[in-house]
Amino acid sequence: MAGMRILIAAAHADDETLGCFSVLQERAAEVSILHATDSAPRDLKYAWRSGYATRGAYLEARQKELRNLLAKAGIPAERYHCLGLADQEAPVYWPQIRAWVESFEADRVYTHAYEGGHPDHDAVALALSGLPNVWEFPLYHGRRAEFVTHSFLDGEAEIAIELDDDRRAVKHSWLDCYPSQKRVIDMFPLERELFRPARAYDFTRPPHEGELYYERRKLGWTWREWREAVSKALH
Repeated sequence: MAGMRILIAAAHADDETLGCFSVLQERAAEVSILHATDSAPRDLKYAWRSGYATRGAYLEARQKELRNLLAKAGIPAERYHCLGLADQEAPVYWPQIRAWVESFEADRVYTHAYEGGHPDHDAVALALSGLPNVWEFPLYHGRRAEFVTHSFLDGEAEIAIELDDDRRAVKHSWLDCYPSQKRVIDMFPLERELFRPARAYDFTRPPHEGELYYERRKLGWTWREWREAVSKALH
């Protein structure tokens, strides 16, 4: 991967570190980051849950967290990009996400697998489907369990990066840049990261049978609503 133009295209601030810490650490000089959303939902319950009275205050905090992460990872501001969509609104704007990534012309892109964990994750997976040189990583889903992290739905990975004690400590310190997300981040093990070339999913079908995690947790969408939103640009 020497001299590559690498893009980590994720939905939210912290997704890049949870899923791609190893890429960020090893290839910092070549990595750019795209966040599709500003990581702040319009629903105020998310701001309140993190101790902020308004969405604006929560958004400011999330932006400060992101700047701290970029400094630790050694990613200069000119290699960070955000489309500025509100958190949970990526399904409506996935064609714009695709257009931006196409224009970036990366040698390799890392992005979300289609797994039913978060509607924005799945929207970004859809946005990048079929593009060249795209690799995917899992974050979480709820198939047959309440919360399953770092596991592809079919259990198949092409590359497994095992993090030793020193690298786990570094990853933990980077994730500490996101105190507003600590409740969720603490649910993730830090031992391993998985990658594979992006699969050709059928986005007209849910990623797995049964209730999806984002439906269970009421993250703004049901799968049928998600499908209706994204289908407007599919045809």
